[in-house]
Amino acid sequence: MSRPTEPQKKAELVEKCLEVAIEAGALDASINAIAKRIGTSGRMLVYHFGSKQELERQVIARLEVRLREQLQSLQNTAVANADTVAESLLAMWQQFTAPEMQGWLKLTMDLNLRAMQGDAETQQFLERETQQWIESLTVLTQDEAVARSLFHLFQGVTLDFLTTGNAQRGEQSIQSFLATLKLVHPE
Repeated sequence: MSRPTEPQKKAELVEKCLEVAIEAGALDASINAIAKRIGTSGRMLVYHFGSKQELERQVIARLEVRLREQLQSLQNTAVANADTVAESLLAMWQQFTAPEMQGWLKLTMDLNLRAMQGDAETQQFLERETQQWIESLTVLTQDEAVARSLFHLFQGVTLDFLTTGNAQRGEQSIQSFLATLKLVHPE
């Protein structure tokens, strides 16, 4: 078996670093702490990426791909197993709050904090992710304004869920919003 090429090795390192960030729910570890968690040296990470900033840029780029895959999976499962838009959205929320999603949610909230602190690259990343979510929710709801409102609702209930651990409150908020929509736009 031959040794991996430099691009293969770099891609493997990025994937391992992303997994560590998801487990930790943040990107804020030092390069040496990251290296230790993935079984390599800080020197090796610097060799491949040049700096922690470049490593983070590549991890975020990989995260973007994985989040799109995750969103597609959430939607496919929710839509396939539901008869109505409301059922689809509630199924998405249940999948979203599953224990295996905790790291993903925390990591995206960590990135939101970075963006609030003025990190331009993170702001651009989050803008692209926001657009993806709104486009996906628009396809589901057939209404961009409703999709945008749902996206913001999901952001709020996600933050509440992460701080309180109470997924039921988020589900109740989504149900209330959907009930309000039915008053305005009966199906």
